[in-house]
Amino acid sequence: MRLTLLLALGCALPLAACSQPPKTTAPTSEPMAAGDDSAARCNADALNGLVGQTASEAVVKKAVQDSGARHARVLKPGMAMTMDFREDRLSLEVDAQNKIVRANCG
Repeated sequence: MRLTLLLALGCALPLAACSQPPKTTAPTSEPMAAGDDSAARCNADALNGLVGQTASEAVVKKAVQDSGARHARVLKPGMAMTMDFREDRLSLEVDAQNKIVRANCG
């Protein structure tokens, strides 16, 4: 009896790990509200003029505000970074002197 129970559990657990949890919200076609933070998107047009500036806390904060992004990351030389695209994130690449060499959304 114990052996049967162990075999049954041994087969069921790997299958349960592959299943997906049920969705808790139904998809909707309604547009998001203007004040909804989840609708925040980075506007690349607002990033003009950042190249050459020092990536100080004040400059990064202003760039986030101006672009409408929710998050920012400062990428230093040799630093590992993810390649995922996030429309609500501002990415600033800097050189060894902390000068911005590239600014983009994602």
